[in-house]
Amino acid sequence: MAEAPRRKMWLDWQRGLAVLYMLEWHTWDSWRADSAASGAVHDFLAIAGGFAAPSFLYMAGMSQVLGDAAQERKGIPAGVRRLGAIRRALWLLGVAYLLRLFWFLAGGAWRVPDGWHGLLKVDVLNVIAVSLLVAALFTVGLKPRVHAVVAVAATAAVAFLAPVVAGWQHPPSRILDYLYSEWPRGIFYLFPWAAFCFAGSALGRLAMGESKPFTWIAIGAALALAGWAGDKLPTFYAHQDFWRTSPCWFAIRLGGVVATSGLLQLVPASADRWLAWLRLMGKHSLLGYFLSIELPYGVLSRPVHKALGTYAGIVGVVAMAVLIWAASLAAERYDAWKADRARAAA
Repeated sequence: MAEAPRRKMWLDWQRGLAVLYMLEWHTWDSWRADSAASGAVHDFLAIAGGFAAPSFLYMAGMSQVLGDAAQERKGIPAGVRRLGAIRRALWLLGVAYLLRLFWFLAGGAWRVPDGWHGLLKVDVLNVIAVSLLVAALFTVGLKPRVHAVVAVAATAAVAFLAPVVAGWQHPPSRILDYLYSEWPRGIFYLFPWAAFCFAGSALGRLAMGESKPFTWIAIGAALALAGWAGDKLPTFYAHQDFWRTSPCWFAIRLGGVVATSGLLQLVPASADRWLAWLRLMGKHSLLGYFLSIELPYGVLSRPVHKALGTYAGIVGVVAMAVLIWAASLAAERYDAWKADRARAAA
């Protein structure tokens, strides 16, 4: 049996970075005054925050592949692995709707006419779950090269079909909102967001070997350059929105995420001594997702909604990061306590 590879610290750090991107934008978007919604600071925070969802989707696809490979090394049959991956995706989809139900009740949306429609809104967690479900059905158990080809083809198909799906005229449907939806019905949708997950699945094969940081950086740079150059060409689609459905936008964002993987691979594993806090936040990213929405947008912080200037808003972002780190630390210690009790009982 092949020796299990060492833990990839760069993947843990990148997941933690995604949590930082997410809490930064949610806090800034909710707390900063309208007068602060312009200028270099706002633009920088918006760009950084825009990498949260692509990073989570990309790493979800990659983690599914790495986890499946670990189970394969243990001799678990492909059918059993596929069923387990499907169950995990469905569990995550259930969590997405449970969180929506919590926000519906806690936020008082039940008092608003038609407020229940918010329960059915498609968010990033829904897209991650459905993307993982599709990836589990069509890629788990395939030979490495076949898997890579299928995942790359799925990435390209979703990215290039996104403008076509967005231009499809159909009656309002909460099911079809998963394919594409306009605000306020939804912010996230499968076309093109699912392509980040499929790209992570494809690159998961590269992640199984030895670290090749410059290969990752080169792939990221090539994607970003292709997206930038493609955007200079005449518009090919009848319906194309650069910030929502453009394949060029997708390539630029994916390039940035992939290049980040390469840059983090240049950091020695010994640096985890100083970056353990980042890894901890990445490990409890679902908790971070919940808190980064509930605390900045919820009733507890209502007095500072749209009330802070630029510097106060930045302080608020830092304070939120510390708070979510503390919550992650508490969750980690609780998990350790449960594990100790289980060992004692055994």
